[in-house]
Amino acid sequence: MIEHKRILTVDDDARVLLIMRATLENLQHGTVVATAENGKEALAKIKEEPFDLVITDVRMPGLSGVELVEAIRELGTHTAVIWITAYGCANLEADRERLDVSFCLEKPLRIGEIRQAALEALEIPSKDL
Repeated sequence: MIEHKRILTVDDDARVLLIMRATLENLQHGTVVATAENGKEALAKIKEEPFDLVITDVRMPGLSGVELVEAIRELGTHTAVIWITAYGCANLEADRERLDVSFCLEKPLRIGEIRQAALEALEIPSKDL
């Protein structure tokens, strides 16, 4: 029996959320994809129910992606995380390691790259697609 995975995508751009939902809903049969338009909304959802993976933009008004992951880690959960950014991943490497973020992907996003990173972060073999 395949275990269903819960994914939360967080971005202040509604178009990115739409693309992410469409890309990830077919990741695995029964995958549930929720969205949040900002870090504060995402944190509220995470406190209400567990997620297997959070994919979040790094730069957002209010609670940034880095601050969101810090808050997630303070909750004591070890949810897998993928960061997405239009500003480059190199300057985030220290925070990525400190917060145990699985991947940092640069915009513009490529569907295959998102799917592969999500599979790896969730530890789903690619053959299960």
